[in-house]
Amino acid sequence: MSVVALVVTYNRLNLLKECLDGIGSQVVDTIVVDNASTDGTKEYLDSLDKTCFKVIHLAKNTGGSGGFFTGIKFFMENYKSDYLWLMDDDTIPKKDTLAKLLEVIPSIDEFGFLASNVRFTDGTPALMNIPVVDPLDWNEFGYKGEFLPVIKSASFVSLLLPRTIIQRVGLPYKEFFIWGDDSEYTSRISATTTSYFVPESLVIHKMSQNIGVDIVNDDTDRISRYYYLFRNKVFLARKKHGRSKVKTFAGMGLEVLQVGLGHKVTHRMSKLLVMTRGIISGCFFNPKISYVHKN
Repeated sequence: MSVVALVVTYNRLNLLKECLDGIGSQVVDTIVVDNASTDGTKEYLDSLDKTCFKVIHLAKNTGGSGGFFTGIKFFMENYKSDYLWLMDDDTIPKKDTLAKLLEVIPSIDEFGFLASNVRFTDGTPALMNIPVVDPLDWNEFGYKGEFLPVIKSASFVSLLLPRTIIQRVGLPYKEFFIWGDDSEYTSRISATTTSYFVPESLVIHKMSQNIGVDIVNDDTDRISRYYYLFRNKVFLARKKHGRSKVKTFAGMGLEVLQVGLGHKVTHRMSKLLVMTRGIISGCFFNPKISYVHKN
């Protein structure tokens, strides 16, 4: 089983170095997509061994979704390897992270993707990366179960994709920029092919804080990014039907009410403006799925 790693990076040089050190000798080939970094990342990447690293420098920051779109497409067009191992630049793999993913493959049938167990730096589950699993059996230490849980969606933080699946379902929406591209893509995959969470495959998501995506309680400097979240959510909701569609729109409406009427909400007007812009934009947002030809 041959595997190529894919890392998308933007202005996090020190974390990128840790990420690539963590990947180490687990793979022979690594693709790095640089989203127009300005912190010395370009110079560092250009100094790497060209026989092991393929570096793609983008002319502008296309966000995580654009970076993964570019990297996955490049993999499909330039490699014949069986699997692609995806991660962000702040993902720090353990020495056996990939081995733990690969060792379960002989015991399962065809799979859509395999997702690692993502932890924060203190060992607790990373709140941004808790997958949607069935059965849902999480405690303070993570998932505990006898069998691999079937998974519905996951993040691009140590995800193993078969090339046959990429050929089948196409590429992620590059237009999403950030937030929602990974959950949409993995949901698209799991809707066609059973996918699994692998608890023994551990990685560290080295975020500055272990916080999830929650505009109501978010008190960081990333409020403007929620524009993309709500735009993308409205686009995906428009594609749904029946109760699922109603539930999604109702959930967004509840978030607007919580921001507008909540007693302890900070940056209230900024949040309401961002949400409104995102929701309106989502009504006219119409990206299309791109497919790749067989290599």
